[in-house]
Amino acid sequence: MRRRLARLSLPFREPFVTSAGVVPSRELLLLRIEDDEGAEGFGEAAPFEPYDGISLDSVADALRNGSLPSDAPPQARAAEEMALLDLEARREGRAIGEPGADAIAVNRTLGGGPPEEVAQRAAEGLRTGGFSCFKVKVGLPDDDERVAAVREAIGSWPALRVDANGAWSAEEAVDAIERLARHDIQLVEQPCRSLEELAAVREAVKIPIAADEPVATAEDVRAAAEAGACDAVNVKLAASGGFEAARSVIAAAREHGLEPYLSSSLDGPWGIAAALQLAASERLSLACGLATLELFDAELARALPGPRAGLLPVPQGPGLGVAVDDDALAEVLVEELEE
Repeated sequence: MRRRLARLSLPFREPFVTSAGVVPSRELLLLRIEDDEGAEGFGEAAPFEPYDGISLDSVADALRNGSLPSDAPPQARAAEEMALLDLEARREGRAIGEPGADAIAVNRTLGGGPPEEVAQRAAEGLRTGGFSCFKVKVGLPDDDERVAAVREAIGSWPALRVDANGAWSAEEAVDAIERLARHDIQLVEQPCRSLEELAAVREAVKIPIAADEPVATAEDVRAAAEAGACDAVNVKLAASGGFEAARSVIAAAREHGLEPYLSSSLDGPWGIAAALQLAASERLSLACGLATLELFDAELARALPGPRAGLLPVPQGPGLGVAVDDDALAEVLVEELEE
């Protein structure tokens, strides 16, 4: 089979601000596999070094070889598996996931920024996308004002989450969560970095705690459960190593009484499509963080339908169900990488 690897860069509509810094664009790798009959499968690698410490170059090196090394980064394994699943399902005229829900409840993700601007984006999401769940990035100096402004903008009924991406110490987290609790917070995602810190925070506050970065595998979930670190688990295909690996993380979460939900790592359309199909197959109940394509200013980001009434439609295939024309790819292409 022929393999092609490309480096893409998707610009954000406006710089994406979190406690880890400001990101002007999102770089991804696209793996295309073609069989002898001309059928193609696409896989996406979405490392995000500010969060996972894994560079795009290291993932590209692993994918270039044609046969993944045993120590390949999970994002490389995810891309390889995704491309092969997409190819096989396209040949058979089906989706990669089993039939399930037709649409998935999703949250609108709100980066940092001046409180009035973030609140405006929240109000727009309520008005145009019908979102019933919002996630605000925190761990920044103006958290209190920004979360208050968002709650005022969306009113009392939508669910409101906050995500610190591990920015706080346990003591800082408890203090911040107690201050923010008056805004009726559904859950707090990754307030601290370690499982031990998460457990200490969870014991001290009443709001549910969700783990993200430390729970990439089923073993990680078991460790989190044993530590009493969380009530929910945020699962990401890229960090877990692919579709089936993420499914095993969801199973481990349920086995230990933890509520799983799926989110993107600011993925492109192929990663979002795979996650939507997995969420549908697994019939997840919590809103998923998969409505992130709307953050990008590129035609590629419109390869999948946007949210309506707070729901994203699940691609029905064939394969991932993503059709991208050459012009949309050319707009975000940085370089073709030699195999």
